Amino acid sequence: MTEINIRIQLKKDDLIIPFSNQDLIPFIDKHQQEINDYVIEQLEDKDGAPHLSDFSISGLTFYTNSTEGSFRLHFKIDRQFCCSDLSSCQMDYIDFKFNKSHDSITLTGSYTVWTIQ
Repeated sequence: MTEINIRIQLKKDDLIIPFSNQDLIPFIDKHQQEINDYVIEQLEDKDGAPHLSDFSISGLTFYTNSTEGSFRLHFKIDRQFCCSDLSSCQMDYIDFKFNKSHDSITLTGSYTVWTIQ
């Protein structure tokens, strides 16, 4: 299983600890394509041109030292099948750990495909 590592450059006063889910979303949105490509690469079934949408964050937790923590990034995997009017979506998530330094935040997570054979 491969991990995704995202480094977000911060300007002065960006994401002051403790930050909220809503504070973090704009920074995640800037890396949406990178997250999309990572998740799609992990999928065995690429029928319907899957792509991610509806990003949200829950479970934001800060560890004792306050510069590290974790959160769950939720998203939909949307599919549109070109030979019919069928479309589908599946809710899924990646659990991320983060480490914030003075000028960046590093996110590390791994995606697990939850298909039952």
